[in-house]
Amino acid sequence: MRNPVLFLALLATAFAPPLTGAPAARSTSSAAVIDPELSHPFVHHTEGYACFRIPALVATADGTLLAFAEGRVADCADVGDIDLVLKRSTDEGRTWGPLTVLRGRDSPDGFGNPAPVVDSGTGRVSVLFAHNPWTARGADRVRGTRTLHALHSTDDGASWTPGGDLGALKPAGWTWISVGPGHGVQLRRGKHAGRLIVPGDYDTSDGGAGAQLYYSDDGGLTWRLGARYETERVLTNPGELTVAERADGTIYINSRSSTTCGTDNHRLTAVSEDGGETFTAAGFQPVPDIDAPPVSGSLLALRPDRLLLSAPARPGAEAFDDRRVMAVRTSTDEGRTWRRVGTVITEDRAGYSDLTRLASGGIGLLYETNTNSPHGTLTFSAFSEADLDAQAGDLFLPRTPDASGLGNHAVVHGGTRPAADAERGEVLPFDGQQDHLRLINCPDSLRLGATDFTVTAWVNGAGGPVFLGPGDRPGERGLWLRLDPAGGHFTAGIDTGEAAAEVSTGPGHGDGAWHHVVLTRRAGELALSADGGPPVTAPAPAGEITPAGAFTFHIGGSPDGAGLFTGALDDVRVLGRALTAGEADRVRAGESGIGDERVRLPFAALWPG
Repeated sequence: MRNPVLFLALLATAFAPPLTGAPAARSTSSAAVIDPELSHPFVHHTEGYACFRIPALVATADGTLLAFAEGRVADCADVGDIDLVLKRSTDEGRTWGPLTVLRGRDSPDGFGNPAPVVDSGTGRVSVLFAHNPWTARGADRVRGTRTLHALHSTDDGASWTPGGDLGALKPAGWTWISVGPGHGVQLRRGKHAGRLIVPGDYDTSDGGAGAQLYYSDDGGLTWRLGARYETERVLTNPGELTVAERADGTIYINSRSSTTCGTDNHRLTAVSEDGGETFTAAGFQPVPDIDAPPVSGSLLALRPDRLLLSAPARPGAEAFDDRRVMAVRTSTDEGRTWRRVGTVITEDRAGYSDLTRLASGGIGLLYETNTNSPHGTLTFSAFSEADLDAQAGDLFLPRTPDASGLGNHAVVHGGTRPAADAERGEVLPFDGQQDHLRLINCPDSLRLGATDFTVTAWVNGAGGPVFLGPGDRPGERGLWLRLDPAGGHFTAGIDTGEAAAEVSTGPGHGDGAWHHVVLTRRAGELALSADGGPPVTAPAPAGEITPAGAFTFHIGGSPDGAGLFTGALDDVRVLGRALTAGEADRVRAGESGIGDERVRLPFAALWPG
């Protein structure tokens, strides 16, 4: 780090105090007590389905587990032949009976988003779900009119009967409508004790979007539309709600947020104080301090001092790539705050989930997972509170702060931390095994788009990716800067999705010494230079290099995790314009305030999440 005084002054005004020791471990303990794969009730490419998604799980009055899912015939896409399917377990999820198709066997339509709830008085299980046909639009299929339906079982899921007319649950003007997914609840306290609650979300024909609660006072035989919250679809709005009852009988709601980019908060919360008939005036507000991607989660109230939330714990805005690390978090104040410490069930890819209380007193978790995708197979795990506590750790990954002032702090993976270097001061080592950084949540300041830009870094290593993203495969929008491990030359390039350009320096930069590399795009030219030398240039295609949606930049690692850098990096910068040769020399000398910095990572500290 060339200017420690300036950097420390910036830290004093922009950030909280740094960690004084190593960051708390986030991975599971070496003596893991939880089996993340106790059983696999639904396995991709079996039983006539390419993919199973959207888990929902309840235990009946006699303890039978009912696992609901969407059976997707051709692939995991949201558009296609989708059936509502069920499996039952009478031994708390260790084994499962045969698959039952509840709806859709002889139809190409979509049946899904199961939201089951159990009435403890009668034992009746009700499952609300959504249905839609598909209509042709050119070569594509689009969703037709979507409606809600119900099924009931009085024999622990062995047989099912259709529910009554639910047309009144979808007011005029609503287009999209859904429930859950995941279990509903039965209120046990207050004047609405015995009431069943199932949450949902909706869109309107005039650009609105929001959330709703349905309630039943006759054990699930009939349903009414209760609480409604609506905002503009272009604004932050809730979806895929999960609910739990508090000790005073009020309803706590936790939902997925529609806003993916530019925020760390991907969950929203609300409260109903009148048995689900209205939301409080505050509506839906962000849930801070939860590292989670955009995803459906599940609440389970064990008692007033322990409310659980299951969801992936990898931070980031990408709905596919960031759905990893299934974890269970705890709130000891009924959802008002959430503890940083929680329990990782699996480090693997994982998506939607649902929790239930087992007859034995344990906790069951049904969640989506797969080898190269967070979706496809539904896996079951079971554990006790003691298991959760024995395997708990800090769910937050540390950050290394951004000194640009824009708050684009890098998430640190793998356990690396700043280390002293005789020449550079504080630098960040990368072990080539796990260490890498990510710039997440796609802030507007990192949308490099079709404009000129500059990426600079000090590099000392054996080779690997230095700066990549969002994509690094041919035909994907992105940029890349690598140190070749064989020849020791820097290679860099950009791809607009339609055209690409690549440049490469001479060899010899993997020699165990520090080298400063500068990549720029300026007015149709891509230029790469090392150590202030003459740049190597190539014609640069015009066009966007970041997508319109969510994206992530990777430092010291590739997006797929297959390539990792070995060595050390220092003073990584991204600027929203092309530097002149003189300005690049000033950056190499460690000068700050060059202008239009989007990210500057001096690697002087790690910070808690």
